[in-house]
Amino acid sequence: MDSGIKSMFHHYLSQLDIIVAKIPPEVFSETLANDMFSLEVNAKIAANFALRGYCPLVGQSVVSFFREEPGKDAVQAQLSDTISYLKELPEVNQLDDAKRLTDKAGFAEVDLPQPVFIHHYIVPNMLFHISMVYAIARAKGVGLGKSDYDGIHSYPVGFSFVESP
Repeated sequence: MDSGIKSMFHHYLSQLDIIVAKIPPEVFSETLANDMFSLEVNAKIAANFALRGYCPLVGQSVVSFFREEPGKDAVQAQLSDTISYLKELPEVNQLDDAKRLTDKAGFAEVDLPQPVFIHHYIVPNMLFHISMVYAIARAKGVGLGKSDYDGIHSYPVGFSFVESP
């Protein structure tokens, strides 16, 4: 893959897949707060955001591999299908300020130039939902590190910036 937008989506969806693989099935229904989405829903939304952003860039209708059934298997299947589909789409080499993309963000209608749509709307939302998966899993005791999130960092086993009480 190139170093562009598709590559970034592929990278972070692959990291999400690594994170999801480490999470026990019973954690998928957990949330950080009662009024927030569950870990499972956050993972499914993150996968959808990649396609909500990339499909319009290549002139394709937005597709979703969302699974209605609950649980880890459904999340892993959605991620696998999303990553596979994304791989088959053509590369985007340049974003065009003259082309506008639309979507719905909660109750707001989004109508933005391609670069703003991708960099200010799609990417932050995808990363937000991936971060929520990570945060919920960590809050529930799942052993994850920054390298699971970004695939770059490396620390020795047991390393902590924060001393345990």
